[in-house]
Amino acid sequence: MTEELKKQLAEKDQQIEETKNRLLRALADFDNLKKRNANEREEMVRIANEALMCALLPIIDNFERALASAEEHQINDDVLKGIALIKKQFEDALVKSGVEEITALGNDFDPNFHEAVMTREADGPDHQVIEVVQKGYTLFGKLLRPAMVIVSKRGTRGRGDEKTKNEDRPSS
Repeated sequence: MTEELKKQLAEKDQQIEETKNRLLRALADFDNLKKRNANEREEMVRIANEALMCALLPIIDNFERALASAEEHQINDDVLKGIALIKKQFEDALVKSGVEEITALGNDFDPNFHEAVMTREADGPDHQVIEVVQKGYTLFGKLLRPAMVIVSKRGTRGRGDEKTKNEDRPSS
């Protein structure tokens, strides 16, 4: 009889071990599910924030245009200061949300952050940003909108190569 009890005890020990292993796998699966859900939630929030920030960028562009126009047309200083203050508050809110302006002017052209809309002859090094047409922005280091820029190309005038006015335009 003791042999039979030992056999039953061994079977029960094996069942306990199998149950324990299933429980550990279930706990690991549950932990993985929680992590995956948290990652998916963070990704959804990031995508929503990215879409919102992209929608807000034209507003900051328009503030800059309004300020330039107000200065050009010599609008009342108080109105100009008010617009500048609102623009500054808006920029500060964007920065707090992780949006940063891409520094482009005077830097080498970087296709990861700049979109060349034109090249222009200039003194100095080739492939340098000489004018920013539209500012670019990143959100926590990820590109939101590339900076639209004009890039320098080394001038060849005076060396026998005359440029045409249509050289900056792509051929059809």
